[in-house]
Amino acid sequence: MEYVPGGSIAQALKRFGGTFVEPVFRRYTRQILCGVEYLHVNNVVHRDIKGGNIMLMPNGVIKLIDFGCAKRLCMNLSLSRSSMLNSIKGTPYWMAPEVIKETGAGTKSDIWSIGCTVFEMATGSPPWSEMQPMAAIFSIGNGSTVPRLGESFSQLARDFTTACMTREPEARPSASELLQHKFLIE
Repeated sequence: MEYVPGGSIAQALKRFGGTFVEPVFRRYTRQILCGVEYLHVNNVVHRDIKGGNIMLMPNGVIKLIDFGCAKRLCMNLSLSRSSMLNSIKGTPYWMAPEVIKETGAGTKSDIWSIGCTVFEMATGSPPWSEMQPMAAIFSIGNGSTVPRLGESFSQLARDFTTACMTREPEARPSASELLQHKFLIE
């Protein structure tokens, strides 16, 4: 196991004032997506992406950790990839609606969690953090609205998180598609 002396993104947020400036969370988001794209190409879903599971090396490189909830997708021709994982895994504030509803988690569930993690890096807290965990689970699973980044963030950052946190998983972009988003290319 590799020693990562920088701590997690969640720890760094607490240590350095609660939020990251946009160029910093853009850089980390690109690295997170590169790692998640690799997992998805290899048919692995992480299922617990959040600031506490993303470690920072002293040189600014991130490492995705905690694969305790991760699952390899079965490549069964009779079932779609998204219908393979029907169990609740993850941390409430970062869980995708389809995970909470147990309608089938897949690669797009990780994309939702990435959106929540970007929100966390930008604001210092994950979406729905003003609620108790059970209330957040209910709101994520049954609500119609999704928290959005405020006007102080660039339109590209707001568009990026909105794309990640689209309620319908089939409408969310893949990790590969998100790596081409203008927010990350800027």
